[in-house]
Amino acid sequence: MNLYFIASSLLLAMLSPTWVYAAEEEKIPTVSVSLGVEFASGKYGTDITTDTVYMPLIVTWFPTARLDVGTEIPFVYQSSSLVTTDIFRASQVNGTAKLVARQGGPGGKGGNHSAASSNGAAEPATSGMGDIILRIGYVALAEGRRAPRIRPSLFVKFPTASERDGLGTGELDAGAGMEVSKWFDDLIVTAEAFYNYQGKAAGLGLKNYVSYTVGTGYQLTDRFRPLLLVRGASEPAEDATDLLELRAKGFYEITRRTGIEMYAAKGITDSSPDYGGGITMYYMF
Repeated sequence: MNLYFIASSLLLAMLSPTWVYAAEEEKIPTVSVSLGVEFASGKYGTDITTDTVYMPLIVTWFPTARLDVGTEIPFVYQSSSLVTTDIFRASQVNGTAKLVARQGGPGGKGGNHSAASSNGAAEPATSGMGDIILRIGYVALAEGRRAPRIRPSLFVKFPTASERDGLGTGELDAGAGMEVSKWFDDLIVTAEAFYNYQGKAAGLGLKNYVSYTVGTGYQLTDRFRPLLLVRGASEPAEDATDLLELRAKGFYEITRRTGIEMYAAKGITDSSPDYGGGITMYYMF
């Protein structure tokens, strides 16, 4: 928790009025630091409601105008240890938690597909570091008058979260995908798709799956841009349904180097959260 207290303090300092109104050097940013807080709540096919808080600290390096390399270090809290918040997260930057019920409790060892312990009580809350994610992307085609911006990317998710506490699967995951976007005056259209490979963790019935995001946004002012997104995925595990949610998102640019993103989400399928939301603050060096 000390790491996240320090990170939060540094980020709040970066967004303080002293920074907001200070003169900024005219140079291209090469590093981005962001800190987010996301909340999701749902039953996910079980008998109890599970609340999840996901706090990612993301550092991204831009060695060239087209190449980006990022690392995500998250802290995770969930109100039940009989679900895992790890599934359908790595391919998405700042993605809302998608939970799949564990079969038989912490570690997924034996038992029934249930969110209650043997005496009928819900499993206790759990928290800790999540899985660290490494991402790399490259703008293969810059946006032109007619051409869209095309950015393929890769990710690797390292099993640093506790499998016993249901914070991760204990397996190394990876994936590859592509993002396509195009501006039409003040209107932007964007689409993203990933193929996600999951390690075969005992008791979870994990499957490789495809995730996607499609949406559109409008630049209302020089600083504010709202977006409407549809996010989903094929079944990430046995006994799970496809994932689908609607998300309303807003981006506000405080200065040329600082900004805030906020969103609210509504799940549609059983394996998606009933609702969720989040806020992310960033600073570009």
